[in-house]
Amino acid sequence: MADESTVDEKAQLKAELAEPAVDDDPKFNDNVENAKFLTNGGDVKVEVETSSSGGASFTGLGKEELLQYANDPFWKKVRVILFILFWVGWIAMLAAAIVIIVLAPRCPHRPDLKWYDKQASYQVYPKSFKDTNKPGKAEPGEGVGDLQGIISELEDGHFQDLGVETLYINSFYKSGGVDNGMDVVDYKDVEPSLGTLAHIRKLRKETKDKMRLVVDFIPNHTSRNHTWFVSSQNKQDPYTDYYVWRPCTKGGAMPNNWLSVYGGSAWEYDDLRGECYLHTFLKEQPDLNLMNEDVRKEMKDVLSFWLKEGIDGFHVRNAEYLVENMTLGNELASGSGSVMTYESLIHDHTTHQPESFELLQEWRAVLDTAANKPGREKALIVTVDTDMNTTMKYYETNGKSGATYVRMSPITNYDKNGLATHLKDRIQEVAVDDVHRKIWMLDNENLDRIASLIGDEYMKALLAVQILLPGVSSSYYGDEIAMKNGVPATPSKDPVSKLPGQKNRDAFRTPMQWSSEQPNAGFTDPTFMPWIPLGTNYKTNNVQHAKAYHSKHSIMNTFKQLVLLASNESIQFGKTVVSVLKDNNDVFWMTRKAEGFSGYLVIINLGDSPFASNFKEAKISNTLMHVFHSDGDLIEGDMDLSKRAVSIAPKHVHVYKFD
Repeated sequence: MADESTVDEKAQLKAELAEPAVDDDPKFNDNVENAKFLTNGGDVKVEVETSSSGGASFTGLGKEELLQYANDPFWKKVRVILFILFWVGWIAMLAAAIVIIVLAPRCPHRPDLKWYDKQASYQVYPKSFKDTNKPGKAEPGEGVGDLQGIISELEDGHFQDLGVETLYINSFYKSGGVDNGMDVVDYKDVEPSLGTLAHIRKLRKETKDKMRLVVDFIPNHTSRNHTWFVSSQNKQDPYTDYYVWRPCTKGGAMPNNWLSVYGGSAWEYDDLRGECYLHTFLKEQPDLNLMNEDVRKEMKDVLSFWLKEGIDGFHVRNAEYLVENMTLGNELASGSGSVMTYESLIHDHTTHQPESFELLQEWRAVLDTAANKPGREKALIVTVDTDMNTTMKYYETNGKSGATYVRMSPITNYDKNGLATHLKDRIQEVAVDDVHRKIWMLDNENLDRIASLIGDEYMKALLAVQILLPGVSSSYYGDEIAMKNGVPATPSKDPVSKLPGQKNRDAFRTPMQWSSEQPNAGFTDPTFMPWIPLGTNYKTNNVQHAKAYHSKHSIMNTFKQLVLLASNESIQFGKTVVSVLKDNNDVFWMTRKAEGFSGYLVIINLGDSPFASNFKEAKISNTLMHVFHSDGDLIEGDMDLSKRAVSIAPKHVHVYKFD
């Protein structure tokens, strides 16, 4: 019965579909007429054929009709006009683009400056910076600064507050305990009183992406306790010729008349080997034989080791003494200095030898190989004190690059009379060089502190010269608060001071003065004795005081403002003009100007009286903006020097911006 019912329903549906449509719409009827009924088993499918000849269909123009339009004079004219308009428009746009390119102001040129071309650096003498040892702990170095002390000040923001971005750390290598880290016994380990290799790694981690790290590299000599020297004493290969040995007899004549930098013969008889070894410095610091290929490989390996630890640069200590003339000829008398003092000879066999320049080039190649990506450039730095022709050889000889930078001072004469003229002459001699840039320092661990040499009142002026010259600045710890020479320890911690005619360098290395309220100036725990006595003025001259309220014009704030000012393009890579006023040779002025950027006029009155001038001889725009004053507030708005002069008080520094 179910099958019969299904058949009847299908028959009825078919009959209904076969009936004429009641809609009178022709299109609808056409579609119905073209409907087909398809059966597939028990299913019915309706397929409707759509007519292609409906009223909505479009066949387009035929070939003959198109040819009629193509040959029509009107349409020919339209096509020609449109063609001409297209090319006229295209040429007009091309011409406009060329005019814009030619006439539009170009972006000013920016040289490709690396990090070492633009970052102010800060030199830390680790033993005197900050001690983090605590009472009750059996730790070496109580009362002696350490690497953790540097890390703590990094965390507290002292370096960032100053604006310095490169940290230069003096020797922290494991040493023989004679010359405060300069007598190395292990180039790949840390002096226990300063910390461990883990502290260096922590320091690198803390400074990552914030600061660059530069460390001392001491290739000229080692400690007499170094395993290399002990093996060389015993003529154990390959160390037999690791040092400069020459035959001599005990108590007899030395191999030649060469002198130590500290006076006396540069040769020392060794009982064990029965020969003399060369020591340019202390007898506890025998000179390495850097002409020996094995020694050269050792030094490259030392560089590679610290490069892998993330060090960004190396200050090559005693670069001028690296290699000697091995003919061993006697040096000629200089005509100055007393007998057996270093100054009594002309050191043409023991300084600035061509092989020393070649060594720097080898080490530079090691650093360049490690600089495998932009931003990872490495710096090789030297400090030399010689004429400029010789200095240039440290940068490059025979087309090969040596030192990245040479450190030197912008001042060599500290006579306050004529100081402005001396600065002008010195800078014109050594600074106005766009290719061979300098690192400017005022003092270091081996020199008198600048504040003691010249006085507090000149400190801001010299900081301005140091920081705003072409190149970059390197400030010795404590310069930011004008620390002065202190009182040496008793007994002295400086072995050089025990030699005739030598200064006691303890005075240049007194502990950093952090606070007036904390015992020991905040340098070390109150229960410890600082390794060198604190400066006598630490209660009135310290970081806490320099950062306090109502100290807006402190030397430290001046330092910070100058470092910030040095980040401007014209200071970083602009041309330099220096002079003194024709009408007053106590007034020093300098302009720094890079093409396409605002320039800067620096004015320093180094005399004892105020002076006013329009500074026409600087040949700059009359319209200036006051951007820095060492001891007062800034003048707001533009200044027109064609209408009014500027008055400069004694020892004051002003900086103006001009276009």
